[in-house]
Amino acid sequence: MAISVELILGIAVATVVAVLISRLLITQRSNKQLNDSPKDKPRPRDFTFRVDEIPAGTSRSVLETNLRTLQATALPILKDALGTLEIRSLATRDAHFACATATITTPLSEADLFRSLHKALRAVGLPYRCDCNFLGITPLYDSEASADACDVIAVPGLASHAVGSWKTPGENEVWLRDWLPKDIPNVRVLLYGYDTTLLKNESTSSIEDLSRRLLESVTTFRLSTNVCAAYSPRSINQADETEQTQSRPVIFIGHSLGGLLVKEALVQAYRSPDSKPIHKPLYKNCCGIIFFGVPHLGLRNEALKTLVEGQPNQALVDSIVVDNESEPSHFLARISDDFARCFHGETRVVSFYERKRSPTVEMHNGKLSKTGAKVLMVTRKSATSTGITGVSEEDNIPLEEDHSGLVKFQSRGQDAYSVVRERIRSFVSKAASVDNYEGKDTNAYG
Repeated sequence: MAISVELILGIAVATVVAVLISRLLITQRSNKQLNDSPKDKPRPRDFTFRVDEIPAGTSRSVLETNLRTLQATALPILKDALGTLEIRSLATRDAHFACATATITTPLSEADLFRSLHKALRAVGLPYRCDCNFLGITPLYDSEASADACDVIAVPGLASHAVGSWKTPGENEVWLRDWLPKDIPNVRVLLYGYDTTLLKNESTSSIEDLSRRLLESVTTFRLSTNVCAAYSPRSINQADETEQTQSRPVIFIGHSLGGLLVKEALVQAYRSPDSKPIHKPLYKNCCGIIFFGVPHLGLRNEALKTLVEGQPNQALVDSIVVDNESEPSHFLARISDDFARCFHGETRVVSFYERKRSPTVEMHNGKLSKTGAKVLMVTRKSATSTGITGVSEEDNIPLEEDHSGLVKFQSRGQDAYSVVRERIRSFVSKAASVDNYEGKDTNAYG
């Protein structure tokens, strides 16, 4: 049977087209594989997050088991992340709830991770709430010997994270959570977080405002954990034989702006009227303060002013940033004077100051990066001018670190951590040797 030339040509054309289509598909598949290569995929990273609204009495093992049950309903990528879950702390928040911190490793973005977590929690009926902002009070550790415990309250600096500020670089170790309770067990460790994000911050809060919220948060937390308030129908004043945690000795740790908030909060507590006595115990029971690079006379970082110019938070930054020639702001001068009047020998103050320059912040592609010119952010004079003038009351210690590195320790055996630890230990020991630490006379100063 003869085959026409037209048919042969048709078959040939169809074959060529098929080969071309096949090659095109192979090329597209190869390109897709190249685009999906590991170097273009989001890399897994560690998240430290807070778990709240945990029913009181829940153990760490039960909490971890409950969170791992989310793998049954979660998407595959969240299942993989939950396999890396580690509970790092679990402490009492009040009579009804506990609070935990945990780490998880995932390529998910922060928004996707917590959206998936909350959806999975609702699906299995668990009441927990998760976040990584750490705003307000986060209890990290509570001593079993609660009657003799001393509160250690850490406040980070400007635009800093409540956990990240104290974290070992490149690791998940947080010295306040992972080392200090092992070295000094008779403490309760609390973190305080607040939002002073630099970019696109719509807040008009001043240092006075931020300090007031610190005062209210700490006072409320210490009241809410009173044994008598939590478990007894009697009033706090009637239950003298039970522990009142608002009367525990307090050690404040303040980094940079956080130290200014501590000073102002304590001044506000000192000045609180007798008609509102709930704040007085915080001032009366403060047995020690540790300042890390606190700009009592101002912070040398003029680049910050440019970044926030025209924003609602400009006044906050302007109040703490100085150039090489300018004097401290009216607020900084006032708070140092007030602090000197309130604290005159009863409370020990330790000031650590940086000896290395820090890179300033620059804007690149809409994001901040520490790539600017290096400066000594807080000078020795600024970091040690607390307002207290008595030479015998000074305890000023240099550290070979930059401004951020002052509160980030490499290991539990690092010399700088050991120095800080022993200062805290001495505060705790002194407080334990005093039967009633409410010994400051709030009427002694003008």
